[in-house]
Formats: sequence, C-alpha cells, structure tokens
Amino acid sequence: MTRPLASLLHAEAVRRGLRSGDPLPDERELFELVRDLPYARASSHAPETVIAEWRGTCSTKHELLAALYAELGLPSTIYACTQEIRLPDGSAPELAAWNGEPVIDVHNYLVLHERGGDRLIDATWPLAARAAGLPANEWGHDMQIACTPLETWALNPGEDVAAFKEAKLRERYTPEQLERRDEFIRAVGQLFTRG
Repeated sequence: MTRPLASLLHAEAVRRGLRSGDPLPDERELFELVRDLPYARASSHAPETVIAEWRGTCSTKHELLAALYAELGLPSTIYACTQEIRLPDGSAPELAAWNGEPVIDVHNYLVLHERGGDRLIDATWPLAARAAGLPANEWGHDMQIACTPLETWALNPGEDVAAFKEAKLRERYTPEQLERRDEFIRAVGQLFTRG
C-alpha cells in the first residue's frame, strides 16, 4: 500500500528528531504527530504544506488527518461547528486581551469511521497547549471536542473545508467579530511557534 503523505510526515518527523527508523506511523501515531504540530496557520490547506511548514489549525490538521487515514483505507468525515471561545482562568498572559468577550469561530474536527464504530477525533491543540489552559486530547475513543459546539454540520466528501468555513463565518458574524477572531488566531499561533 502506497502512503505518500505518511511517508512525507514520517520523513519530516525524523528530520525534526521526533521519530526514528522504520515503520510508517500507525493510526494512533498519525494522530499524535498531527496533534502536536504547533497551532498556527499554514500558508495553504494542502496537506503537503502543513507537513512542510510543521503547523496547522483545526481545519488544516483535520484535513491532513483525513488524508492520512484515507491512505490506510479508513474513511472519515470532517465536521464543522460554530463556537464561542472563552478563555479559562489561568490562560497564558499573552492571551489576556481576549478575556471577557468571547471570540467566535467555526471549529473543525474529524469522525473516523472504523470497523468497530465511529471515533471522534480532535487534534486541534498540541499537548504543549495544556500549559496555556487549552484542552489537548490523548489517543482514545470519542475525544473531547476543543470547544462547545453551537451548530454542527457534517461536510460532504471532497467539500472545500476552507470555503465552507468562510461562508459560515460570513453568514453568522460581523466584520468586527471576524477581525477579533483573526487577531486571536495570530496571537495563539505566535504563542506556540515562538522560540
């Protein structure tokens, strides 16, 4: 079975000292590698770009995982949901500007359709994000969604995740709310990619 994206992910992880040697990552390690990519926007949604730039957000991480799992013959569905981000007490000082009024967003996560049933997967936050008060999942069945969904949609196979997200954001939120969202995503990205 040819797994070009898994090979690319493996090679980049080896180059970064995160993996060694031989076998390509299995289902669990694919999740762990993608989850632990720093949370920051990549320059495109292409899985190869996310791997090369070693960063991703909820949409690009789950698009990458869907493609990686497809290489294993595991079908999946990307979901989108509206959310309001309210930072917990003890959040990183760099995010203090976003305490109080919630930040709006459309969040993406994945449902993996395995033989034994569906598995909810949310690889948004790397384990390092726990220090900032953000929820990060371990491998397991039905992980915690990184937000409290308000409205939820299952995307159709092959549907453009970025276009769907952009349409929902524009339908539901003001330009001011969208600018606040973009500033928040940039700040979180800087927090996890600095140094």
